[in-house]
Amino acid sequence: MSDLGTAVAVNNGDNGMFFGCESLNRISFLRSDIEFIRATMNHSSTVFVVFVNGEAVLDKDKNSILLTHLKDDTKLDDAIRKLVPLMNTAGIRMLESGVNITFLGLMEPDKRSADVVSDNLFIHKDIYRGVPYYGIDIRPNSGTLIKPEDVEHLLKMETVKRMSVFEMNNAIASLYSHAKMYLNWLGKFKYCPDCGSALYPVDGGTKLKCSNPDLTQYCEVRDLPVNNVCFPRTDPVVIIAITTRDFSKICLARNKRRIGSNVMYSTIAGFMEPAETIEKACSREIWEETGVKCSEVSLVCSQPWPYPVNLMIGCYGIVDFNGDNEIINLNHDDEIMDARWFDTKDISEAIDNYSGKGFVDFSMDKITFPGSTAIAHHLIKLICDKFKRSQGSL
Repeated sequence: MSDLGTAVAVNNGDNGMFFGCESLNRISFLRSDIEFIRATMNHSSTVFVVFVNGEAVLDKDKNSILLTHLKDDTKLDDAIRKLVPLMNTAGIRMLESGVNITFLGLMEPDKRSADVVSDNLFIHKDIYRGVPYYGIDIRPNSGTLIKPEDVEHLLKMETVKRMSVFEMNNAIASLYSHAKMYLNWLGKFKYCPDCGSALYPVDGGTKLKCSNPDLTQYCEVRDLPVNNVCFPRTDPVVIIAITTRDFSKICLARNKRRIGSNVMYSTIAGFMEPAETIEKACSREIWEETGVKCSEVSLVCSQPWPYPVNLMIGCYGIVDFNGDNEIINLNHDDEIMDARWFDTKDISEAIDNYSGKGFVDFSMDKITFPGSTAIAHHLIKLICDKFKRSQGSL
């Protein structure tokens, strides 16, 4: 299944796939150390990625997400000081505190960018040092500990629009994605699905705990050591470029979405189902959406996708033409409006002329292909590169 050689080819530079740049050391083993969490929350260098009602606040001056140093925002600093003693208690849950908060990691000294400068690094046990990063989603009301007037200046600010995220650099977009996925999860799961008691965040907002104090009542969420409620969920999605064995053709499909006056053709994608392998999920999705029968699947690369909490698992599938396998049939699933086999040579020319921004323009019928921020683009380009190699032109 694995194709490690092609995984390197698809990698989008040293920073990885868009949304997948790891600029922070997550040091996940320290999240359960409550003193470490409290110390990082109180540190003057700490940076907060600020969200309001589930979406990141816009920094208009930088056309980026708002990254707030506590030392530069006394009102937020005051609010955080109220929250520190509540960490790992039921009082920190959003319905009581007015915020969701999650520890993201440390920006280590050798990874600091020009936008993140601090001469006052946080140091823990003389080993771990850097600038602590947290995500915070502010949702206060008159009954919560943090009142609207405490953070009024943030509540009045404009939030980020989805399409503008794709215009940011990968490091910032990935930080946004990291924070958004955790905060989205914290915002959705408020009550224990087994006993109905309140859930509250622990381990720096990266795990949920059931608050049921009645030990005579068995609760799977509270009493089982591992379950899929306590930890953040990530929904795996397979995304597949369909091609012939000689890579001379690519099957792409369009759904009912239109981008301006253009139509988008892209790879096939769909959610994995329980007890399903990546390979079987790919073959199933290809057949359900296009009717094409895929005989072989190779894993290429992956991409976090924060809309809402997906992991895109990029693959390509081989179809052996025999008069039956390659026949397109859209009658199984009405999600797809059209699918067609394109000559790889034609698509390759379009990608070679691509500016690197926005969508890839095709020369016919106002068709576009996904741009470089999407894993679909890299899968399509991979097939084009494999075809060029087979022709001795790359």
